[in-house]
Amino acid sequence: MIKNNKKKFTIILITMLVAAIFAGCAAKKTTTTETKKTALDKIKAAGVITMGNSPDYPPFETIDDKGNIVGFDIDLANEIAKELGVKLEIKQMAFDTIITAVQSGQVDIGMSGFSVTDERKAKVDMSAPYLVGGQVIVTTTDSGIKSAADLNGQKVAVGIGSTCEKAAQTIKGAKVVSLDDFNVGFVMLKNKSVKAVVADITVANNYVAKDSTYVIVDKPLTYEETAAITKKGNTELMKAINDAISKLEKEGKIKEFKTKWKIQ
Repeated sequence: MIKNNKKKFTIILITMLVAAIFAGCAAKKTTTTETKKTALDKIKAAGVITMGNSPDYPPFETIDDKGNIVGFDIDLANEIAKELGVKLEIKQMAFDTIITAVQSGQVDIGMSGFSVTDERKAKVDMSAPYLVGGQVIVTTTDSGIKSAADLNGQKVAVGIGSTCEKAAQTIKGAKVVSLDDFNVGFVMLKNKSVKAVVADITVANNYVAKDSTYVIVDKPLTYEETAAITKKGNTELMKAINDAISKLEKEGKIKEFKTKWKIQ
């Protein structure tokens, strides 16, 4: 009787071990399958691509009278999302936090007038450029500022963490005022709290066209290309974005958006 019980116990124990092994294999297989899913796979499965954006840089991105985020980058991002077969979800955040949000996976991509720089390329992957521009000095017609040299010892407003901030830092003797909200810089310029604002030429042209008291002086401080950003290593996602940009360029969509938003 004791022998039979031992035999039954041994059979039960073996059965449990075999079941555990199979369960472990199944779990490992599931985990491996999940690991193999790329960022692009997950985006398509969710049906949504999330984008970090700071809507304080018209005409690239701004908030309209109805509270909607609109602009060149928004139109382009929506078209890229369509090419990927998903919807675009915009997550509004401060410009200098977008790269961190992309790195951490809080958002899938970032599009917010990002100029291509080696420093940024070391942190995130950058798409093929979809715009070319540069940083210029904007002042008022009565400021007395005629060139970068006149800004020695003067306050210059810029967006924090932006390439306009770096461009302003090259102006000899300029006192750079870095702002979370880039639009505030032009308010400060109008109120004479600063002597100039450094902005992308497209943004500068937008402000000058709307208000004749603003004027662009001297030659551009930099030459820059604008691109979208993704987390490093998301190769398939970046390829899909680049393919979409290339297609939209060939179809004339990017040119259409440039005309719509008065981008040269």
